[in-house]
Amino acid sequence: MIIDDSFDVAAPVEKIWPLLKDVPRVATCIPNAAITEVVDDKTYRAKVSVKVGPVSVSYNATITIVSMDDATHTATLDIKGDDVKGRGGVRAAVVSSAAAQGEGTRVRLHTDAQISGVIATVGGRMIESVARKTVAEFAKNLAALV
Repeated sequence: MIIDDSFDVAAPVEKIWPLLKDVPRVATCIPNAAITEVVDDKTYRAKVSVKVGPVSVSYNATITIVSMDDATHTATLDIKGDDVKGRGGVRAAVVSSAAAQGEGTRVRLHTDAQISGVIATVGGRMIESVARKTVAEFAKNLAALV
């Protein structure tokens, strides 16, 4: 499943990009997500909870920074998560970029995700709308963090 989304933040890219690069700090902006361990400067463990329709799932996830390009303000992350109850998992490649947009910053997210298990079975059609709602909450929280 491919999900593309974007949002604007009323702050210059010079302020937004350092936040986007700081995985533990920016993770606080993601609803129902928390970094639980810093493995090294490119690898993090996290807990993430998601509700899709009638189904709630909690994942133990590993986030790996694949690349971080300061010149283009682009980051690529690899995310692997397994349902704590063993009912499926998620694998995702996320590419985020930040670009000056007038006085502010346009943040773009491109996610290529493979979702298995109960969420895919029960909530398959709702996943994209839940992802868009999560991105909107993330954008609001990021703006407040700035």
